[in-house]
Amino acid sequence: MTALRGKVALITGAGSGVGRATALRLAREGVGVGLLGRRPEPLQETATAVRRIGGQAVVLPADAADEVAVGTAVAQLAGDLGGIDALVYSAGVGLYGPVEHYSLTDWQQTFATNVTGLFLCARAVLPFLRRRGGGHIIAISSGAGRRGYANLAAYSASKFAVIGFMESLAEEVGPDGIKCSTILPGSILTDFGPSTRAEKRASGKKYLDPEDVADAIHYLLTQPDHAWAQQINLWPF
Repeated sequence: MTALRGKVALITGAGSGVGRATALRLAREGVGVGLLGRRPEPLQETATAVRRIGGQAVVLPADAADEVAVGTAVAQLAGDLGGIDALVYSAGVGLYGPVEHYSLTDWQQTFATNVTGLFLCARAVLPFLRRRGGGHIIAISSGAGRRGYANLAAYSASKFAVIGFMESLAEEVGPDGIKCSTILPGSILTDFGPSTRAEKRASGKKYLDPEDVADAIHYLLTQPDHAWAQQINLWPF
C-alpha cells in the first residue's frame, strides 16, 4: 500500500480519538474511509470533517463485537467504495478496577470490544484483502499489553491478547501478501479511561496526541512491499 490514493480503509472507533485522527490523516492522502462505531452522531461528525477536506467517507454504525453487524458493515463499505485494502482496529474499552471487586459484566465488555471485535473485523475483511492481492491489518494494543498494572487487569489482559492474536494472524496471512501490525502506544491525550482530556492535560504528565498514533499508522501503510514492521512501541517524550 505504498501509494495510498484510491485505497479504502475500514477504521473502527472512528468517532473520536485515534480513530478520528486516523480517518482524517488517511483521507488527506486520498484514502476512502469506512467509519465504524457504536454511536452514529460522532461518526457523522468525523465524516463531515473528512468530506470537508475532499475525502470519501462511509458511515457504518455498528458494534464491532456484533458478528452480523460487522459483516453487514464490511459488505456495505466494499460495495460503496469498490473494495477494502486495510483495517485499522482502534476501538477500545478501558474499564478499570481491582480484580477483587471487578464485575463479570465489565470483564466481558472489555474483551468483547478489545479482542472479539478485532477478531470479527479481521475475519470479515480478509476475503476482500485477498481479492486485492494483499493489504494491511493494523491493531492498537497498549503499553499495558506488555506489562500489567494494578487496577488494569482486564484491560491489560485484553491488550496482551491483541498482540497474540495479531502475531498468529500474521503467520496465517503473510503468505497472501497481507501484513499485520500492532501499535503499542503509551498514554494518549483523549477522554479514554477514567480521566478526561482536560484532567490529563492539567496533571502535568506527558501524553501522546491522537495524531501521533495516526502518523504511525500512515507510516505502516506506506512502507514498501518488501518491508514489514510487526510492532511499533510509541511513547510520550
